[in-house]
Amino acid sequence: MTKHPLPRLARLSANRAPVRVQQGVTLLVALVVLLVMTITGLALVRTSTLGAGVSGSLALKQAATSGADLGLETGLAKLEALSATGTSALDGNSVGYFASVDPKLPAKSLDWGSAPVAAASDPLGNEVRYLIHRLCRSAGAINAAGQSCVMPQGDGCSGSSESVGSVSSCTQRPMYRITAKVTGPRDTESYVQMSTY
Repeated sequence: MTKHPLPRLARLSANRAPVRVQQGVTLLVALVVLLVMTITGLALVRTSTLGAGVSGSLALKQAATSGADLGLETGLAKLEALSATGTSALDGNSVGYFASVDPKLPAKSLDWGSAPVAAASDPLGNEVRYLIHRLCRSAGAINAAGQSCVMPQGDGCSGSSESVGSVSSCTQRPMYRITAKVTGPRDTESYVQMSTY
């Protein structure tokens, strides 16, 4: 038997491949990939949440706008009742009627604190209010000196496109504007206006 000149431990390491020192590059790459995947997941969640929020807000806005019909109908009934009693010059907070208005005033700037409530809560949770404004520059008779009112274009009026049988002639009654405001969930507000005579 032949003796090996090297000790046994030295022989074993000589037969093996040299051992490399680990530098952790794989761990670093894995952490970067994990970070990118986390950021992408968070962005996806945020995008889907934002989309759902926008959809919900649009649905609330549409519900509020359709709920304004109740305010317009209530205001129209109140105007007809005022006209029947002959109190068209009435100007006050309790009924929501005003004999004059600045036509340039936006609906948001009207005196909503004094507006009557048409519905404290409709089936969708909206509060509906209305205001009635006579479209005249100042309160008082429509034929008073210096008065300026918007008059309807009825049968016999210049520029008329209406047929015979209008509600009133153009010289008897000014136009009115009914504005409805709907306040709903999540601070939703909607304003709808109609003109009538």
